[in-house]
Amino acid sequence: MNDLSSYVIETSCTLVYVNQNGIGHMHFKDNATFDIVEQMEHLEAIKKLTNNKKTPFVVTAGENVTITKDARDNAILIEDLSPVCASAIVVQNIAYRLLAEFYIKIQKPKQPYKIFTDREKAFEWCKQFVK
Repeated sequence: MNDLSSYVIETSCTLVYVNQNGIGHMHFKDNATFDIVEQMEHLEAIKKLTNNKKTPFVVTAGENVTITKDARDNAILIEDLSPVCASAIVVQNIAYRLLAEFYIKIQKPKQPYKIFTDREKAFEWCKQFVK
């Protein structure tokens, strides 16, 4: 996270910040298990960080991250409560790519959602959603 703003929020599973260009970055920590409790903690963190202003986010993950089925199902239910207006998911392996593709296909998020293998391209794509 070399483009950190001066304000980073750390939750039990994530590190979250918004850079100087108005693009958020959420990083799932190594070995994190993201369930509904952690998801709601994360939602409150990004609301606080963004002042509830619609913000595009790049999402990255460390090793061995698990997002439970309950959290995936709940993500759609809380989507309208979230200030995230677009998500650029950076995948580093086939397992993460399959999970991201499955989420798009099954959950059908309302917001723009795109998968990348290059972190810089993900940030570039998010620029179009900064207001």
